[in-house]
Amino acid sequence: MSLDSEHSEFARLIAQHQRAVQSYILANVPRWGDADEIWQETSVRLWLEFDKFRPGSNFAAWAIRVAHFEILTWRKKAERNRLVFGDDFIACLESEQEQFTSDQAQARLRALDQCLERSSDYQRELLSRFYEPDRQVHQVAEAMKTSVDAVYKSVQRIRKGLRSCIEQRLQHAELAQ
Repeated sequence: MSLDSEHSEFARLIAQHQRAVQSYILANVPRWGDADEIWQETSVRLWLEFDKFRPGSNFAAWAIRVAHFEILTWRKKAERNRLVFGDDFIACLESEQEQFTSDQAQARLRALDQCLERSSDYQRELLSRFYEPDRQVHQVAEAMKTSVDAVYKSVQRIRKGLRSCIEQRLQHAELAQ
């Protein structure tokens, strides 16, 4: 096997097992953005360790093991990088929050309620389970009989739809005034 065909086969294996590795990462990391970052680091590490993979062995298990170590590295960095906001920053946030009047907040909440009413029962149930305190995404996926990846994608689509609906309703309300 030439080096080019080895690289091609390796790329195919990464593509073939990407979803399994990403699902593993998502099951161990609470936020989609962090999981995406870890997947990128895992992909780089897989290519850097290309010569350590033995063709014919279990690629998915090997890639998940690499992802496991990337998750551990990410967790160590996250612990060290915890942000502590100073009093000046907190005061600035409070003044910004005061500019967002309660009338505006109430209008947004009314629009959200109306948009949620227009959502399907499945969408409302998924959101309710997803945002339930102390519930992990893999538990939501099990309860909804779907994958973790599907839960994240569905919630992302629902939130995007709600955001659009809220903006439309607020815009219509402004025009009516």
